[in-house]
Order: sequence, then C-alpha cells, then structure tokens
Amino acid sequence: MKQDYLIRSASLSGFSSLVSELGGDTHNLLLQCELLPRDLSNPDNMIAFASMINLLELASNELNCQDFGLRLAAKQGLEMLGSVGLIIQASHTVREALVNAQRYMMLHSHGEYWMLREFEQSIFIERYQIYQDISHAKQYKELSFGVCAGLVKTLIGQPLQVERLEFAHAQISDSSVYRKYFECPVVFNQENDRLILDSSYLEQPLLPNSYQDKQQVKFYLEQLISQFGDDIERKVKTLILQTMGLHDANIDQVATMLNMNRRTLQRRLARQDLTFKQLLADVRMSTACWHLQSSQLDITLLSEVLGYSDVSAFSKAFKQVLGVSPLKWRKSAQAS
Repeated sequence: MKQDYLIRSASLSGFSSLVSELGGDTHNLLLQCELLPRDLSNPDNMIAFASMINLLELASNELNCQDFGLRLAAKQGLEMLGSVGLIIQASHTVREALVNAQRYMMLHSHGEYWMLREFEQSIFIERYQIYQDISHAKQYKELSFGVCAGLVKTLIGQPLQVERLEFAHAQISDSSVYRKYFECPVVFNQENDRLILDSSYLEQPLLPNSYQDKQQVKFYLEQLISQFGDDIERKVKTLILQTMGLHDANIDQVATMLNMNRRTLQRRLARQDLTFKQLLADVRMSTACWHLQSSQLDITLLSEVLGYSDVSAFSKAFKQVLGVSPLKWRKSAQAS
C-alpha cells in the first residue's frame, strides 16, 4: 500500500495573514495546490505533505518573497505544535523537552523525523525528510528550522548561543536575512540539515512557561473546541486527543479545561448516555487504528502517545475491542 504522508494544517499557521501582507490571494494559492480554505480551518486537520511543500514554494515564487518560509516561522509559536507542544511544555529539562520533540514529532508531521545527537561538547538537532517524491522543499526546510530555532530559544531562554546552522540545500536568500532570523552562522550545501548547540544546555531546567506562552496554548485549545458549540461529546473527545500523551487525559483535567467541575461534566455526558471512560476508550482506539494504518509509528511509542502505562496494557485493550493484536491489525490494514 502506498504510504500517505500527511501534516497537521497548523504548520501553515499565519499563512493567510502573511500572504495578505505581501499582496497575494490565499484562496488562489491554495487551489493551485489542491487545498481549500476549510483545510486550514482546524489546526488538527491533516493535509498532504506534498501540498504543503508545493504551497510554500508557490507562494515564495508568486509573491517574489525568497524568505517566505522564514517569515512564516516568525509568526508561529509553541501552540502551533498542538499536543506535541503540550508534551514539550510538560518536560522538566531541555534534554527531556528535545527528546520528547523528537519522539512525538510524527504526530505533527509524517513526512519527516528529527534526531537529537551528542558529539563531544555539541548537540546536533538534525532533520531528515522521509517523503522524497518532491526534491524541492527549501521553503519548508527553512520554515521547519525557523520554528525549531524559536522552540529552542523558548526552552532555553536568552542569551542563547547557537554554534551553527547547516542546510543541505543551496542558499536562496541574502546572508543578512539568515543572520536576522537565526542570529548565528548559517552554511549551505552540507550533508544534513542540522542546528548545532553547546551540550551544556541539555541539563538546564526548562524555563517556566511565560504568561504569553500559556495564553497562546489556552487560546489554541479554546479555538479548537469553540467550533463544536454545545456538542459536549466532540468537545471532550477533542480535549482527550490533545492531552492523552501527557497522561493528563482524565475527567478532572478535561472538566477544568471546559470551565466546569467533574460532577457537572458527568451530568452533561449522562444526558447523552455517555461516560468519560467510554469516550476515552473511543478516542484511544480510533487514534490507534489511524496510526496503525496510516503511519509507521512504533507500537511501543504509540502506546505512550495514547496514554497507556505500557505496551502490554495497550495491546490487551486493543485486542478486547478489535479482537486481534495491534501488530496483526496493522499488517492486515496495510495489506488491504
């Protein structure tokens, strides 16, 4: 079965406003890349990775903006990563945050993966693109590293000394543009795409989230659930989906996010013959099936993403509902 590579539409946060600032037509650009405005209406919509790459290249060319990806990165914050961002925020050290970003990034994008490597006194944050059907992805690469650099600065704070940023592609903007965005030496035509830092940052405690960061994430979640009106089932399922990787997908946490107490939420659900336990199981199984069929996410990691205590607990729950183990279900689904 041909692998579909998808990415959350949140990766295009700020796209419409940037296009407007540059005098362009967002709708026209989207149509040329087989996308519609509604595809960007929900940050958790999954869109084709190829469409994302083509859209950024098209916008850069048509709007005569060589640093389009970098400008878009400047408009995005930690909230753009959704549940991955929440997991990163819950980390205790810079090392743990970067490891979590590496492990869970596939929830945000299927077409790439990130690796954290250590060599002597340096950290290498490396990006590898799995999706290879499109050779040109310069704008997307620069967007990715713009967001990555911003994330590292958020985690570590100022002053931050980045040793060097290396790109595998050729330079597309003036050197002064890269200095402005990355504040470090940027070199091109290298073996890999990677950001290099001093390893001393790794054991640094994570900076407390700023009020602004917390408000951005809160706004993200509020926007996500506001579209469902009085549909309490969809609101609860959405919040479970966003928080289960943090092991915070419990009724008290979700009730707090909905500005109600536990008993009120239980009563609201009971009116529709629903329970929180039932909705949690539904979200876990539907998410598990989607990843088992459409991604190559490791089953052990998937069990963590779903909030299970270990892979055996996940396998047991999955078999109770679907009748077979996750591995057997994946083989059957991907063979069909």
